[in-house]
Amino acid sequence: MPRLDTVEKVAYALGLSPGFLAYGLDGEGAPIESLRGGGVGGRLQAVRQSQQLSMRALARAAALTETTVRATESGQTIPTIATVEALAVALGISPAWLAYGIGPQVLASRRRASASAPL
Repeated sequence: MPRLDTVEKVAYALGLSPGFLAYGLDGEGAPIESLRGGGVGGRLQAVRQSQQLSMRALARAAALTETTVRATESGQTIPTIATVEALAVALGISPAWLAYGIGPQVLASRRRASASAPL
């Protein structure tokens, strides 16, 4: 599974939106000065905190480890497309927005998976 930065570079080389290439979601495709995927940690932390979830609770809801959530939020690691998808589903947000800040934060078809799953 490719990391966010790899998908973003390929998408821009092809003239596509990284959100479209990674998740099939429309968004702007023009490259910018720096890669957008670098902001995933800040976006993740902001949404997690706004939903009053601990890193452990989010990790459980996304079927990931707390270490993965912590490393993603802190920028220690660039997550894979699958990791971002799991986090986005658990938070009920758009994976393209979480990964790249592209498109709406919440998709009408998404709902927070953790709301129906016991923690």
